[in-house]
Amino acid sequence: MNKKITAWILLFCFTLAHAYAEGTPKELEEVLTGLQEKMSKVDSISTAFIQEKNLAMFKQKVILKGNIYIQKPAMLAWKVSSPLRYALVISGTDISQWDQDSGRVQSLSLNRNPSFQVAVQQMQNWFSGSYKSMEADYDIKLISQQPIELEFIPKEKAVSANFIQQVNVLFSPDEHYIKQINILEKTGDSTLLEFINPELNREIPTSAWEVKA
Repeated sequence: MNKKITAWILLFCFTLAHAYAEGTPKELEEVLTGLQEKMSKVDSISTAFIQEKNLAMFKQKVILKGNIYIQKPAMLAWKVSSPLRYALVISGTDISQWDQDSGRVQSLSLNRNPSFQVAVQQMQNWFSGSYKSMEADYDIKLISQQPIELEFIPKEKAVSANFIQQVNVLFSPDEHYIKQINILEKTGDSTLLEFINPELNREIPTSAWEVKA
């Protein structure tokens, strides 16, 4: 089960890591610029989340619950509390993970995993609103302005086009953080990630960065 959780987290990270398109219409450019300006004022995020994974082939639904902590410039913790405990902590170039099944902490360096390093860096850019530093792998459509909702379709030559059909991102009314992400995969599986009761620019407790959940 913990391997599946890790895979879904990496899928989520990889998806967000490439979500920007060049040559977009002026209206969309203004929206992206506005989001970047507002989200750049957020130095830390602490939020609960619910991740709902729908497996089309097995007609099965898996729900994960937990918390996410983000501290600029380079700290992120993803902790699953239900149905089992799992923790992934990123601090600079170091990654550590722990899972309830093995009870072991595993560590690796981003410096030895260049592709993962790029994905993590761009994921952090996403949450900070640094959209213009991301690669042009998706066509983006502005679905709604109040609240802002964006639709991302992988371009044909993008690596993500092999397994991602579409991604929809819904932002908070004040446009300071992401409220909901919906990922539709080529297999027909889908993942809905919702952030609940986020706290912005508040001190994150040191316990958030402890790897063992």
